[in-house]
Order: sequence, then structure tokens, then C-alpha cells
Amino acid sequence: MVGVRPPGEPPGCELMHRPKVGERIMLELLPSGESYPSEVQAVDDGVMRVASAMRGQDLPAPGSAVRITFVRKDGIYEEHGTIAEIVRESEVHLTIALAGEIARTQRRDFIRKDASLNTDLSVHGQDYRGVTKDVSGGGVSLLFNEAPPFAQDEEFDILMNVPDGRLPIRARCQPKYVREILRGSRWLVGSQFTAIADEDRQRLVRFVFRLDLAQRRPVGKR
Repeated sequence: MVGVRPPGEPPGCELMHRPKVGERIMLELLPSGESYPSEVQAVDDGVMRVASAMRGQDLPAPGSAVRITFVRKDGIYEEHGTIAEIVRESEVHLTIALAGEIARTQRRDFIRKDASLNTDLSVHGQDYRGVTKDVSGGGVSLLFNEAPPFAQDEEFDILMNVPDGRLPIRARCQPKYVREILRGSRWLVGSQFTAIADEDRQRLVRFVFRLDLAQRRPVGKR
């Protein structure tokens, strides 16, 4: 596994390891922002080869700028590079010349993905149950089968059960809107986090990123 020292860090600091063979990453074309789930085929010092879920005739040209994004325990990381070679076989294989600097990013914190997570809410000392409609690193939207127990400008506390084998995530939320989406039986509340531990926010970021990868077309599938 190839390691790279984060920019600005002195010798002796912990190296940030690039993705390993078989790992799933997101490959983003720049400056268009088109992104494709990809799988690492090989990685050496300064060069990565990937199989990408690109389709169609309009493939990027050699020399095109790209950004690869991958997940680690403490967050989402990215590295820039340029396409050195493209081979079209049963899949599209790209050789990427890497720039050599890996950085942690908050860029994907607020991508929102549909996900049903069980939640416990506390409002004015009263406890309620709910379920999320979608989640992001910046907030959640919630579904209720009866009128929500708070006004649009009232903050509430929430516990969310994220499927990562750890304790629930605790946060404080500010409602941004309350909508009755099915008369008398279904309400939707969109909210933004006003207080959440950085570690818990990163857990949500990683969860959303993995959902994003999983919900896109897998490599090799048509």
C-alpha cells in the first residue's frame, strides 16, 4: 500500500495511505464535475489504474484533470491527478498520474441521500420516535405520522442509529420547514444541525459517501 504524507506535515507524521487494489473510489472529471464509481486495479508511487463505470463514446481525453475521492475512518479524502491513458475493453480502464498530495475534505458533507434511520427525538423533555427520509453531514429530514411535536423555529435533540456498529449519533437540530405531505397522516420536516460532534458528523459523511457509491451503477454492470 502506498503512503503519502499530508501537505504541510513534518517528517515522522503518520502517512495517509492511498486506496488499495480492489477498493471502491469516486472518480470525478474536472471541471465538469461528472463523477463515476470506480475500482482500483493497481497503484504504484504516483500512478493509479482504475476500472470505471464510464459508458458511451465521449470519454475524457488523456491529459484531462480528475479528482479521486475515498473514505477513511476519520473522514473523506481526495487527491487530484491527470489521465495518462484510457483503454476501452469490457470496461473502461484509466491510468491516472497522481499529483502527490492527499487532503481531507469537507466537500461532500452536504450531499443528501435517501436513508431510513430510526431516531429518538426529545422536545421540551418529552420523547418521540421518528424515521429519517434522507440524511447528510449537515442535517436530516424526518417523516412523521402525526403533526410534529414542535414549531418550525423550535430546536430539538435527536439520536440516530447509523448502521456502523457504534452508539447512536446525538445532535441538536433546527427545523427549516414543516410540510404536510399527506393530509392528516404524513408530515415531512427538514432540519439543519446546530450542534453535533465532529466525529459524529464524519460518521454521517462516511455513511452518505458509501450510500452514494452503492446506489450508482456498479463497475462492470450494464
